[in-house]
Amino acid sequence: MKFLLVYCHSNPKSFTKAILDAISETLESLNHSVKIIDLYAEKFDPVLQVDEAHRRRDLYKDPSMASYRELILEADHLVFIYPVWWHGFPAILKGFIDRVITSDFVYSFKDRPRNSIFPQGYMSQKKISCFYTLDAPFLIALIDPGWLAIKYGIFRFCGFRNVERYYRHNLKHATDLERSHWIEECRKIANFL
Repeated sequence: MKFLLVYCHSNPKSFTKAILDAISETLESLNHSVKIIDLYAEKFDPVLQVDEAHRRRDLYKDPSMASYRELILEADHLVFIYPVWWHGFPAILKGFIDRVITSDFVYSFKDRPRNSIFPQGYMSQKKISCFYTLDAPFLIALIDPGWLAIKYGIFRFCGFRNVERYYRHNLKHATDLERSHWIEECRKIANFL
């Protein structure tokens, strides 16, 4: 299987990086193809510019995003690894979504009735897994409205049908032992992605 890991954390020594390493090492040990986009290391520009010269409807043709679109097309399974900040993606990852997961690339209303609420999604054969950490307590993490927006407002809207999440809540209070258990849990989950 071909995996694309989209990693997002500004600190290369973060716990989120340890999660990336655990998942990528596990997938590679199973002989899967693994490609990684490290948004901070690549200095990804998250700023979406829309004006007369840069129309929103033309984002799917943006040549500066072509390599990312190609990686998504090649992948069977996209894995997003990030911390939750303010109940959502970090800004750089949100910018990646805005600039790469675009109309006429992953979804379109072109062949839908004029009064359609949902577009035709082009990514129904691809899977998405989100691995994230957050400082919120368990109950808040469980009913996280940010996750609902990500799952349904972004990925399901765009046609991705199999969207799963795996998270470690209350990270700021986690002991070293609890953190190491979560890393091992991520390895176990990666065995079955």
